[in-house]
Amino acid sequence: MNVDLGECVGPNLLGIAPVEPAREPALPDDLRIQLQATYDRIPSVRCGCDHPGWCCELTPEEMASDFATMYPLYKVEYLNIVDYVEDEFDQSRQEHLLGLAEERPERCPFLTDSGACSVHPVRPLACRTYGVLKSEEVEDAALEAEGRIPDGWIRRFLFRERDTVCCHTEVLDRDKVQSHARAMIACEYERDLIQLGRQVESLGGERRSHLERVTGKREVESWTWGGFNALMGRSTSWLARHFEDYWKNSSLAE
Repeated sequence: MNVDLGECVGPNLLGIAPVEPAREPALPDDLRIQLQATYDRIPSVRCGCDHPGWCCELTPEEMASDFATMYPLYKVEYLNIVDYVEDEFDQSRQEHLLGLAEERPERCPFLTDSGACSVHPVRPLACRTYGVLKSEEVEDAALEAEGRIPDGWIRRFLFRERDTVCCHTEVLDRDKVQSHARAMIACEYERDLIQLGRQVESLGGERRSHLERVTGKREVESWTWGGFNALMGRSTSWLARHFEDYWKNSSLAE
């Protein structure tokens, strides 16, 4: 008779560590694949800055103007980064990153001491599009869109992209630039990410009840890393006591 000794005496008595159950990912694999397909439309870049990571820190002027690092962050992106953090970082680092609830830190929490991005493979849209378009490409895209795209969308595009031009960025996929500019001005990426986020339930019943009570919303489609951490990671007792004030004091909640 073949006998599994582990079943008889238990794995610990044999000196074998028990197998941890597989963690259910926050973002299902099919949505992760679709998210990556959206990211793949964006031209790849190489940073040539002498001070890597400077664009991931806020100046005093930017702090005063409600700028934020890694913003806007869409719900589907937040869940994707959570999975990466839980898969790639040790317990202490996980607890630190997932416990951060500051909405506008002066320095991106994922920036390393050497100026590298510790979540580069899953960095969000805001980081991927930074510095892709040159000044003339921003202006040309706006002119080309006149009469085709609502004026409000064009103004929003110009406001955002004029402030994120970077002379140190080398674009590696020049063949994608024109289609990328059109996608940016038409908010195609944002619409894709919002639609993906709507396909995954991220809030339990009690947590959603707190959100609805305070905001009238069933979901938050974009926010900051700290904002999502507060909503999805803090205890429901904390939400009951503090979430209303947290939301009211937020400058970047959608």
